[in-house]
Amino acid sequence: MLRKKVGGVANGPRLSSTLASISGATVNRRDFLKKSGLAVGGITAASALTTGTATKANAAGEGDGKVEVIKSVCTHCSVGCTVLAEVSDGVWVGQEPAFDSPFNLGAHCAKGAAVREHAHGERRLKYPMKLADIK
Repeated sequence: MLRKKVGGVANGPRLSSTLASISGATVNRRDFLKKSGLAVGGITAASALTTGTATKANAAGEGDGKVEVIKSVCTHCSVGCTVLAEVSDGVWVGQEPAFDSPFNLGAHCAKGAAVREHAHGERRLKYPMKLADIK
């Protein structure tokens, strides 16, 4: 990083000088990383103690047949195309690409078109496979 020299000496890091003015003591890189690591660890531990909000979903064949369309984002790659998910009684039953999305412009890539099949497809792997009795 380039720093402007004043009187032949480059200015010190701005973050450490700001933290020093707030806390009254200098903060070096090692102390900053230790304290931020403890803070992140504490937040992670606190979030792990909370109970989840997941509920059991009914099978796609059950229910009254009312389908709700929910706008969502495809998480299969880093593009983030918009997907219109069709949900019936809390179960994802279908999907369509969103035509108003500036990213996918109403189209699906191969990954996005298959994203529902990973969780609800007939051919998905439903149990761990183990190779046994090979001679």
